[in-house]
Amino acid sequence: MTKTILSVILCGTVCAGFVGWRVHVHANQSPTHVEIVFDASLSHPEGCESVVGLAEQSLRTNGVSKDSTLTILVLGDASTANEPWQLGRYASPVTNKVLEGKAANTRRQEVLLSDIQRKCETFRRTSISPIFLGVKQAVADLRAHGCKAASHCQVLVDSDLEENAEISIKNALNGTRNTKLALPAPLDNQGVEVSFCGLAVTAGRTVNQSGMEIQRALPRGQGRDDRLRQVWRSLFTQPDLVRFEPFCPLGHT
Repeated sequence: MTKTILSVILCGTVCAGFVGWRVHVHANQSPTHVEIVFDASLSHPEGCESVVGLAEQSLRTNGVSKDSTLTILVLGDASTANEPWQLGRYASPVTNKVLEGKAANTRRQEVLLSDIQRKCETFRRTSISPIFLGVKQAVADLRAHGCKAASHCQVLVDSDLEENAEISIKNALNGTRNTKLALPAPLDNQGVEVSFCGLAVTAGRTVNQSGMEIQRALPRGQGRDDRLRQVWRSLFTQPDLVRFEPFCPLGHT
């Protein structure tokens, strides 16, 4: 009888300890936040489908919870002093309420994706790609929302990576040496995964809204593709958290 009582007490203690540990972990675990950076330049002829596709993908990211947020930044131009502007910030459409169920989550996701699609179709194309500044502000925004070393926050960048605003990066991408123009200090992406997609989606020639050619792109080859990856990896303190995909996922809204 005594052994039975001791076993029950021991089991209860272990279970209570496990539950307490889980509560402690959950309370101290920062939510996963995601930032999408979209290159709206004419040299990157990707449409809103890729923005919606990335948003849809982010909602399936491991660690996304009801406390997570999704923010979409669009690269700026002269009208914003090259600073990116916010297309929208969204609360995660995930709910843990059993009574609402999976169907409610699906409906919330559809509303969110439709709103992104609608807003995306209203902005105009630009002739400049301040990609580094856009990514820098996205990382800073994640830090402001509590992303730290132990977090699994993400920056998803939809761009061909042809930077043409930060001259030092542009020169490095073109293989031009200029000792007077050093690359910017690497961005601290500890705890932030950075994914570039859309590298293969680039225009051979850039035309403005009236159809006049304003820029001709340098030919792509294995050497330039490798240099793109090498240069952009060097711009982060944690290059192992940086990856590249030739194409972005496309949405189905």
